[in-house]
Amino acid sequence: MLHYLGQVSLARMALDDAKRYEEGALAITQQIVTPRVEVLALPGLAEVQFARGDYVASRGLFERALRVAQRLGHSETLWQIRYGLGRIHEVQGDHDAALAQYREAVTIISGLTSQFGEEEERLVFLSHRMAAYDALTRLLLKLHEQDSSKGYDREAWAVLEAKKGRVVGEALGAVRAKPADPQARAEAEKAQAKQDQVLALEKSLRNEQAKAPAEQRPERIQGLTTLLAQTKAEYLAQVKAFLARYPQYKSQFVDQYTVDPRTLAKFAEELPEKTLAVQYFAAPDALYLFVVAPGGRFQVKRQAVAQAELYGLIRQYRKYIERGATRPLGWADNGSEEYRRDAVPLKEVTRKLAAHLLAPIEAELQAYPSLILIPNDQLLYLPIHALTRTQPDGSERFLAETHAVSYLTQQEVVSLFKAPRPSATTPLLALANPDGSLPAASREVQELRRIRPAVTALDGPQATKERFLSLAGQFPDLHLATHGILDPQRPERSYLLMAGEDEDSQRLGIDEIGGLSLHGMAILSACETALGEQVPGAALITLAAAFSQAGAHAIVASLWKVNDVATRDFMVTFYRALPAVGRAAALQQAQLAVLKNPLTANPHYWAPFILIGAR
Repeated sequence: MLHYLGQVSLARMALDDAKRYEEGALAITQQIVTPRVEVLALPGLAEVQFARGDYVASRGLFERALRVAQRLGHSETLWQIRYGLGRIHEVQGDHDAALAQYREAVTIISGLTSQFGEEEERLVFLSHRMAAYDALTRLLLKLHEQDSSKGYDREAWAVLEAKKGRVVGEALGAVRAKPADPQARAEAEKAQAKQDQVLALEKSLRNEQAKAPAEQRPERIQGLTTLLAQTKAEYLAQVKAFLARYPQYKSQFVDQYTVDPRTLAKFAEELPEKTLAVQYFAAPDALYLFVVAPGGRFQVKRQAVAQAELYGLIRQYRKYIERGATRPLGWADNGSEEYRRDAVPLKEVTRKLAAHLLAPIEAELQAYPSLILIPNDQLLYLPIHALTRTQPDGSERFLAETHAVSYLTQQEVVSLFKAPRPSATTPLLALANPDGSLPAASREVQELRRIRPAVTALDGPQATKERFLSLAGQFPDLHLATHGILDPQRPERSYLLMAGEDEDSQRLGIDEIGGLSLHGMAILSACETALGEQVPGAALITLAAAFSQAGAHAIVASLWKVNDVATRDFMVTFYRALPAVGRAAALQQAQLAVLKNPLTANPHYWAPFILIGAR
């Protein structure tokens, strides 16, 4: 309890109180003489001393904790200690030592098979463990600025990809989505059962090592250690064989997301001609832009804007854009009070964000008409395609007006650049208006039946979860025009609304979506299907991510609550253009069609939908 009081005091920056509590906790552990208790108390006091600026004392405590944690093999504590030592080395200017500690912390995290369970554990994971990835990325980019010849930038790219895979893996793996294919399901369950054995053995070994020395049984510790090594080797062999056949289920095995600097080279090789890719990473003191062009050309640019300022602008943008859910929003200057109240502040924050996100790559934007954006953390909540650029004649145009824009959220979709071209004759399963509250969604699907001859429609009461799940795997393309319900506290509990008589039958959850076996495009014509939790690191846990896990190679999803009528017009235009120009260009045409209508020219109406994955 003293330790917990110390952590709360540290969070409140009441450092004298925190030090007193943590010292009291450590004094008790010395009386108990139990190594496991000691290894929990030491890092707490080390964190307090770090916050107080006493780096010598903090380092001594961390190193003492490291010796105990290494003896215990306590991986969950080891990475925290390595991360703490890395911070001390970094603040003292020893970047080589800091880099080694951060790399070790991330390596340890990559090897952990445990998944979060309760909400508190999940929040600790997202807010704390991901900090090690961010610290390593930040330091690598700092070192790249000092020496661009050592590949620090490529390693930083790989760390970001490993982090994103880990976040989604922890969330979607926790729900244990069951593959629809019986053989895949059987093999996944076999590997997961072996994973559970590993976790049980790790727990037994920790419990034995945590006993007082007089109570420990060396022969049992040795036996558990040997059995654990053997079981883990069997588990890794099973997972490797499973993922070789079913790579789309990688998120069920979170320990498979490791830092691989080769990811950038693979990505650059697949990049289509005349297409530019930009990944954004917001460090505490600057924004970094990874710019990749065809032919393996790669550079990192730095924009001097603090993370807090950038994220504050994104929150402002969303506040203004979401006003459209309760009242009409205009865009043209008609001199009205409504224009000054709603459009003017949105335009102002749009220009500020564009100066940070688009101005640094203006030269590249002029050379490449096609753009792939890879945002991270809070940038995932921003429609970057709705930012503006100043033209040579002084006018301002949205990025979507000048470029065909798509997004990537997870690097495993890199091979999907080679996905088959859309066809007007591809069979489509369309689900609409399950509760009767979306009449425009029903009309939307009726229009699709005129455009696509091979449409099977589940409309109104027919749009049941049971019927959808029985048919989904038989269709290359899916279209769901329904309500998307985001759970901001537990995004893995978000769902799509279905027709049904009770709560369970009305909710198509992430676990059920992730268990499908898909092989085409999923159009989520619903609210907030590209949104997760607004906590750094958690934004990737979305309904769209579940469809990606299920095998969909392209997903169209939304960033906020969409307008029913504007969405109908958007989707009709999208499907009409799709066979002739492809996914990204069709999405652009749909955006421009809605934008040209003066009543829907505000980005609230035309900008919520983004294309994730294959272009």
